[in-house]
Amino acid sequence: MATINSRKLVDELIAKNGRYSGDAQVVKIVQYNNMFDGGLAYGLIYKGEPLNRYDNCAGSNQKCIWEAKE
Repeated sequence: MATINSRKLVDELIAKNGRYSGDAQVVKIVQYNNMFDGGLAYGLIYKGEPLNRYDNCAGSNQKCIWEAKE
């Protein structure tokens, strides 16, 4: 499970339809408040991973902010 807190990187992934520097394609990004300080975090779901993997993550207010176009 990949989690980042950089909105700049999230915006770059969205602009490139989930592709970044040779990594597997991100197909869904889930925004949530992390359990440590309530700050925003972004869960990255890669192609082939379960699309619901952040439904019950260690945080709150999960919401999908982006899904890849085919």
